Amino acid sequence: MTSAPLFLALRYLRPTRSFISVITVISMLGVMLGVGVLVFVMSVFSGWQREFRQMLIGFEPHAMVQPVSAHEGEPGGPKPTDWRELQKTLAQRPEVVSAVPVAEGVVVVENTGNLQGVSVIGLTDDKDNALLQKLKKHIAEDAGGSTKIVDEYTGKVSYRPGKFDLRDDTIVISDKFAKEIGAKVGDTLVVHAADSVNQFIRQVREIPEDTEEKKRSEALDNVTVLSKDLKLIATLRADTAGPRGYVPLHVAQEFFNLDSNVSGIELELKDPDDVERVMNSIFLSGALPESWGYRTWIQEHGMMLESVENQRTMMWFLLLFIMLVAAICVMNTTITVTVKKRREIGILTALGTRAWQIIAIFVSQAGIVALVGVVAGLAGGFFVLSIRNWLRDQISSLTGRDIFPQDIYFLSSIPAYTNLSDLLTICATAVALCLMAALVPSWFAARVDPAVALRDGG
Repeated sequence: MTSAPLFLALRYLRPTRSFISVITVISMLGVMLGVGVLVFVMSVFSGWQREFRQMLIGFEPHAMVQPVSAHEGEPGGPKPTDWRELQKTLAQRPEVVSAVPVAEGVVVVENTGNLQGVSVIGLTDDKDNALLQKLKKHIAEDAGGSTKIVDEYTGKVSYRPGKFDLRDDTIVISDKFAKEIGAKVGDTLVVHAADSVNQFIRQVREIPEDTEEKKRSEALDNVTVLSKDLKLIATLRADTAGPRGYVPLHVAQEFFNLDSNVSGIELELKDPDDVERVMNSIFLSGALPESWGYRTWIQEHGMMLESVENQRTMMWFLLLFIMLVAAICVMNTTITVTVKKRREIGILTALGTRAWQIIAIFVSQAGIVALVGVVAGLAGGFFVLSIRNWLRDQISSLTGRDIFPQDIYFLSSIPAYTNLSDLLTICATAVALCLMAALVPSWFAARVDPAVALRDGG
């Protein structure tokens, strides 16, 4: 009798021209829809989270060590730190790939009358500068003519790495920023120090409006702005390298009034995911002076990463309601089948069939419906994932709106990554809900009195 429940469950599922067959198909479609949508959405969220994290690691400094005391070196303040000695100390640690001095701040870039501010980092153009080496992978165009490569099968765009020269008076900006100011590789841009521009504005405002024109002109002549002509040597892809610009270290030191000092020391680690533990170990070991602190790429973008994870969790619970609706459809199918098969249930009970065996018949039926729906949902979900970018383009052309804008998600295409644990959770949840939904009506059906069932069914 062990296979009898499964045999009867399969028999009850045979296609017939009846209302039961219709609602059974609807139940399968409900499970398929729930599983397919969950597979698609969870894969896209996981892909976005994974790609965004890899993108940050690919262009963001892993860690930045910098002075936190504004009074270092002043009378009564902390003793000034020789950053060169600190750089050597940090570079000798086994977890560190490279430790390089940087100067960071904001400059104003001018081109053909367009002025716009941008955050820049000053770097040394050394072969052992790991940050510089990983930035070269994001070159969109350089003075030597970087080649754009498009895979004819996948449509994926890649670029041949080119020159990234930060030795002379040069600058590298994102392709998006270059487009905004109307610049192209090879142009000479006028770059102003942001502090100098702010000081210029303050000094101009301090000149009384009622000053004579001649005196006003003389006063304006005494107002200067620190500016340099920098050649745009290359552009970086904004979708993979962010909006930041890069200049030689000596240029940044001049712009930010650092003389021979630096804003900090940038560290590239062997394992960027382990950055918090490594930096905490460095701090506790006393390798950092008291007046120096650190920040990591996780601290800089932790809120964004946490937001993605929170959105993923909330989306899971929201889409779970689709599963609940599918489970209710399965329950409705089970109720209908138990009512239609009431006489047969009475006969089976009269022949000595136990209650758990009656329950097993209809629970098995729900399990088969759930399994078929799960398989169909997985197939449908993976199919939609395979054409996700094509669908995005079609929807955008029909509606005139980009459903995955690069400015918000920082990626030019919809990513996808399917975790095996997510698949197992989705499938197990779908089957479990369907089985639990069928359990209640099956339990009531198993408790029917054989005499009553035979009388009502006859």
